[in-house]
Amino acid sequence: MTKDGQLKFQGRVPYPPVDKVDDWGLDAQQQEAQVEQFRRLLEGKNAWVKDEHDYYTLLRFLRARNYELDKATKMWLDTLEWRREYGVDTILEDFVFHEREQFLMAYPQGYHKTDKLGRPIYIQLLGKIDIGTLKRITTEERMIKFHIQEYERCVKVLMPICSKLQGRQIDQTFGIMDVKGVGMSHLSGEVKRLISTLTKYDQDNYPEMLGRICIINAPMVFKAIWALVKPLLNPRTLSKIQICQTNYAKDLLEHVDAENLPEWLGGRSKGTLLDDVGPWSDPEVLKKIEGQLPLAPKTLKALKRLATLSGTGEVKMLIEEQADGYQSPRSEASFVSIASTTAPSEPLLGASGTWPNQGVTRRPSVSATGDEAGRQPGDISSAETSTSTPAGVTLTISAVNAHKQRNLLERLAALEELYGQQMQRLKGYMPANAFSRLQSRFGPRLGIAGAGGGVLQRLKVLEEGMEMLLRAQELSWQAEEQRRRDRCCGGCTIC
Repeated sequence: MTKDGQLKFQGRVPYPPVDKVDDWGLDAQQQEAQVEQFRRLLEGKNAWVKDEHDYYTLLRFLRARNYELDKATKMWLDTLEWRREYGVDTILEDFVFHEREQFLMAYPQGYHKTDKLGRPIYIQLLGKIDIGTLKRITTEERMIKFHIQEYERCVKVLMPICSKLQGRQIDQTFGIMDVKGVGMSHLSGEVKRLISTLTKYDQDNYPEMLGRICIINAPMVFKAIWALVKPLLNPRTLSKIQICQTNYAKDLLEHVDAENLPEWLGGRSKGTLLDDVGPWSDPEVLKKIEGQLPLAPKTLKALKRLATLSGTGEVKMLIEEQADGYQSPRSEASFVSIASTTAPSEPLLGASGTWPNQGVTRRPSVSATGDEAGRQPGDISSAETSTSTPAGVTLTISAVNAHKQRNLLERLAALEELYGQQMQRLKGYMPANAFSRLQSRFGPRLGIAGAGGGVLQRLKVLEEGMEMLLRAQELSWQAEEQRRRDRCCGGCTIC
């Protein structure tokens, strides 16, 4: 504790915190006091390990729950349990995604260099998801494992390297999402369920890691969805999302230097998403920092056995001994790291050749011992909650949270009113029985407020209405296109 009574964090701080007021109205000292209070709560539950859980990790979980200690504690304990059950701590060593290249051809995504702030750039081509091919080459369980493994690689390899090069903490990414070709098939059924599953894992266990995302090539159906969803998002989330103009390269270059932006996105950087281009795969960079970061020597050793691209694109193999540590995504062994390169391959499909709804196979839970026995995740004893909050912080956070809750209800009500207007406009394109059923749930004016219920219930009804509304909107566009063609002279080549 400092002379002025502020709590000081008693753990590892890799880089000095930024001295500015955050989005919750807390200055650097108040943030540190909140993190230290959180650390003490976790330490009392044997849920904090000094070497693994640094200042910024705790800060991300606190911010994800608006600095509310009880909610942040529950989120933290749930994440630790999830990591134990699914073997996340060793997933870099235990899991080999042999079908990586085929998978990325059917669901293009990956990291490519860094933005102007030094953050890893993560690119997804959402409209190119080929669910049929994905079913043939892998299972849902293995896809989820690969997704989690990528997050672990980002946290344990990519971000520490980026932080070292910048001399400050880098714990967020810059995203580019290409939604060209996204249609109704991507918004329902298996694609929707898969993306929802992955998103839930991200939000629950890797909070506050998205710095900004630019959405490019947005089709009309996507823009229609965005117009409906936008009022529901809080201003802080909205500030991270940018729907780029048609000439998206101009927007992207505001955040990314041309030499770091792929050529196929309007920049000058060569390589594809399969190549995993960035400082984390640059032997010269890794050689300079190999004595400063735990995984740098292993990553460098693995890269020595990989193909390197010459100026003409010709593949040239380096003659080196087989690495016994981390494997770069460019290698055949995929992401094996630290321990083993001989993990057995798992079957890609079940005996029936189908893709079951599996999720990630759980490991046996670690049983509680000592003081942990009998405690439930999220339980906080009176002794743990008696730590006083620095003066002024509780008032500030409470005011912010109350304001956000009020704004959420207001935005939800506005969204419900908009839904009612749009559904009345498009009811001619909906099956009569479906419209009547929705009308009974939405109330007399198709406003959900008329049906009552809590926020979650209202959101469920909105989601149901969303799918019907999107189908009707697509039929409306098709009908308009047909009317335009009918009005045409019939002999032109434009239509």
